[in-house]
Amino acid sequence: MYKILLISGLALIVLGAAVLGYGLNLSSQFGLEAGEWKVTWYSMMNTYGTYGEVIGTETFPKTFDYDPLAQATIREEPIGFKATLELYAPTDVDVEFTVGGDDGAIILYLDGKTLITLQCPDPNVSQSAKTHLTAGKHTLEIWYYQVLIEDDAAAMFDMVVPEQRAAMNIATGGGGLLFLGLILAIPGFLLKRGPS
Repeated sequence: MYKILLISGLALIVLGAAVLGYGLNLSSQFGLEAGEWKVTWYSMMNTYGTYGEVIGTETFPKTFDYDPLAQATIREEPIGFKATLELYAPTDVDVEFTVGGDDGAIILYLDGKTLITLQCPDPNVSQSAKTHLTAGKHTLEIWYYQVLIEDDAAAMFDMVVPEQRAAMNIATGGGGLLFLGLILAIPGFLLKRGPS
């Protein structure tokens, strides 16, 4: 009995390690390199997208979801921001970008061209767009401005490489096989040793 458990467990450990390694290697081929968003905050002259004076700067992580936006909670006039992110694709890759928000309008630009324009007056909504990135540097910009000042303004951004998600699913499956192999191999090893 112990031989079946031990051999089955060891086989699953080897198979799981191979699948895990393959998934991680595949995932690294589709990764995008990005730093932080450079964000400039503005007071808005109106709720139609006319940017006024700069009221501050900060950074956002490469993906973010702020509900509410901090500047909207401390100011009575409508606020807005313009944010820039430098992005590097090591290889040609398809990417799905998602923006969302509440009580405003949000526009996503890729290399100076409009990719998504989303009116999000109330409640939180989001929109995605898939696009093909060639290998090399790219610039993303987000412009957000508040259209409703009586509620909490919100904004979010996400980007996903579908192939990278699939590769991580493969790696997760490999990790599961590895874990199952350990569960089988350890009792097989203990049974082989016999009682102490």
